[in-house]
Amino acid sequence: MSNKPSNIEETAFFSQLMHSCSVLQLLKQVLMHSHHAIVITTADHTKGYPIVYANKVFCQHTGYELAELVGQSPRILQGSGSNHKVIAKITPALKQSGYFYGSSINYRKDGSAYPVEWNISEIRNEEGEVTHYISMQKDLTNLKRIAEQIKDTNELFKRFYAVQAKENESKIELNKQVVEKIKENEKIYNGNLRSNDNIELFEEAFFDFSPGEMGALGNKMDKTPISADQFWQESPIAQDDIISLTESIRDLDAEIGLTEALNNQRNYQAIANYMKEVANCLYFCVEFNDGALIIDEVANKLAQLDSTDDVPTEMLAMFNKDVSDWIDSVFVLKNAENIFLGEDNTIAAGNQLLALLR
Repeated sequence: MSNKPSNIEETAFFSQLMHSCSVLQLLKQVLMHSHHAIVITTADHTKGYPIVYANKVFCQHTGYELAELVGQSPRILQGSGSNHKVIAKITPALKQSGYFYGSSINYRKDGSAYPVEWNISEIRNEEGEVTHYISMQKDLTNLKRIAEQIKDTNELFKRFYAVQAKENESKIELNKQVVEKIKENEKIYNGNLRSNDNIELFEEAFFDFSPGEMGALGNKMDKTPISADQFWQESPIAQDDIISLTESIRDLDAEIGLTEALNNQRNYQAIANYMKEVANCLYFCVEFNDGALIIDEVANKLAQLDSTDDVPTEMLAMFNKDVSDWIDSVFVLKNAENIFLGEDNTIAAGNQLLALLR
């Protein structure tokens, strides 16, 4: 073990934690209740790192039962579309540093493919020997959908502005600006979407859209009513993204409830922050960018207020209820007859609230 002060502190804090919780119980809670897909393998690379444990989220992602996975190599998740160049780097990296990060295409038990990123870390025993590896995995299906949406939008703008440039040379400067934005979006699509270098670019991906007649990502007339059941068949969302969204909603509910109970102690900044979290989670679902934008706009307005400003708390609570009911009907209960109806109610309530806050 390293003698660095940070490691000594970690050891001290961990030892203190062990006084109130056993190592086994702590490990059990972490593995069973994590929102991430987790798999643990042996360190035997000659047998393909046989799986000894996989949590429920991992089983849900892959379609396999735990009993089917134990003893198998993670290779059962590979297929023709897997990135074998990346996979070939795993063993050398683990031998050298005990850690690996990468992304590839996995295949579920039913044969369907899904993009995934994962990190692998070594587990050592008291003698310092590597006995196991633990891997946390993230289903990138929804992120891939966003990237594809960006790519399709870029192609459309390229064609549109090429024609416009030929028709009207006075628009050349505007065209240059748009092309620069398109280049930024292409960096997102072609690069590592989750790298720190691209975080700002990703946030700017929807650079020129606002919730108006055309909607956030296209004509509102294209939002053909569909049921939640049909939506989930055609547009699966990663389970951890759903959990993040619903937890953000619950946090927002609690904060607004506290504001109603303590009318003289208004904390609009906290409410704004929770609304921002909800909006950010919704941005991962491209169909609902109009709803995300109005929530974002309300959050920005609330963030500008002082704790002494008088805000119609009832209207704020009603707006939050519209948001919560909409999210529940689409992502939790999945019983919405039209997934866009709740979004429309949210946008209407948001505009009413904004009119009172201006």
